[in-house]
Amino acid sequence: MQGGVGLRLRVFDRIMCFVNCHFAAHLEAVNRRNADFDHIYRTMAFTRSSNLLDNVAAGVSSAAQMLRGTDAAAISPGKGKPDLAEADMVIFCGDLNYRLFGISYDEARDFVSQRCFDWLREKDQLRAQMKAGKVFQGMREAIIKFPPTYKFDKGKPGLGGYDSGEKKRIPAWCDRVLYRDSRAAPSMPCSLGSPVAASILQYDACMEVTDSDHKPVRCKFSVEVSSVDRSVRRQEFGKIFQYNDKIRSILEELYYIPEVAVSTSQIFLQNQETFSLIITNRSTRQDNVFFQITCQYQSTVDKNKQTSGYRPRDSFCFPRWLKVTPAAGMIKSGEDEEILVHQEEFRNSEDISDVISPRKWSEETREEKVILMINVKSSCSTKVRTHHVHLSCRFSTDAVCMLSRNSSTRNEGSSHHRSNSSRRNEGNTYQRSNSSIRNEGSSHHRSSLQQESVSNGSRRNEGSSHPRSSLQQESTSDMNKYK
Repeated sequence: MQGGVGLRLRVFDRIMCFVNCHFAAHLEAVNRRNADFDHIYRTMAFTRSSNLLDNVAAGVSSAAQMLRGTDAAAISPGKGKPDLAEADMVIFCGDLNYRLFGISYDEARDFVSQRCFDWLREKDQLRAQMKAGKVFQGMREAIIKFPPTYKFDKGKPGLGGYDSGEKKRIPAWCDRVLYRDSRAAPSMPCSLGSPVAASILQYDACMEVTDSDHKPVRCKFSVEVSSVDRSVRRQEFGKIFQYNDKIRSILEELYYIPEVAVSTSQIFLQNQETFSLIITNRSTRQDNVFFQITCQYQSTVDKNKQTSGYRPRDSFCFPRWLKVTPAAGMIKSGEDEEILVHQEEFRNSEDISDVISPRKWSEETREEKVILMINVKSSCSTKVRTHHVHLSCRFSTDAVCMLSRNSSTRNEGSSHHRSNSSRRNEGNTYQRSNSSIRNEGSSHHRSSLQQESVSNGSRRNEGSSHPRSSLQQESTSDMNKYK
């Protein structure tokens, strides 16, 4: 299986990427190997993850995928420059599988035994492809001064261990290390323009390893990294801002906020009152002011003056009981804007429960406190100034309870029947179920109904007929007379 896995490090704010890969095998598969490199270089993407089991280092590539299996556009849709191209230094290593061409097995063995590596390098596929600009564009490799690292019989030490099987594969430098730093040419010094400069101190093979058909390759780098002293940079920026009039004027324009006056910082509402809040643009530069009013916090205060604490609310929504119009707009220089702050009337039980819990309706009053945030800025400013207006709103629980009762009963002159009781208006006789009740003035209460409708009878007020029990007694006595 061919593919690649990468690791990204940040060193002094410079990005270094290490890519270990395995390209296509066999002598004739040069184009496939070139395509493998191109695919990995273009599609390798690095991410940061909170899952330490997934990404242990600063960044682990998500392109550890099978080559030619996924289209690059599907991996990073809409993405421009590849992550590897953005890095200050990139190192490719692994089994690149490039072979020696135009030479036989015996000829290669002879040149290796004579250590004629200069002549063998001319037969190296990777070297030829890099010269033609077909692979590893812009990357470099140290001069190879070690024997080909492939293919060996396992367990055999020294140069006599090259493939002695039936296939007798031609020795080759399959295992390589290539790199790119931030310099356009190796002779350029390390600087802020070329912040990473790498040089190779050691490049050789571990010929003593015998437990693989490859010999590992090691490469030792010396890397210079140009970093910025942030304190010095701040000082230099300060000098630029201080002495450059054009930059200073631009910054002043971005930070400028017109002077705005708010008529009050305290508002108290009760009994569906409306308060007129005035915002005045006092700018001396003829700048328009843009404002937006939000409700940031809300708290509840009970009859014992205990505050439940500020609870965050949706920064773009007001409570159901509060209406602010307009909540946003523009004020021209020297002009005022009137903001109407109105305590809304309760319309349903949902509005009631938003302010007062049914368990606390026994309390005489309930108070809500809100902080209105008036955010103002100019048309060009990146800064916002906030004015705070503290609003207190008092609700009477009598009105709340009346609204609650009215929502479950009907007005005078009408009847509403529930459970097993009935109600009668003045001048009407209406019986249902086990009892009928009539009070003077057609004023009925469910609690009295429940008390009066005991046993199997009912009681009536003056001017009404006798209970059924007395009727039964009279009829019994009359029958006794006739006996």
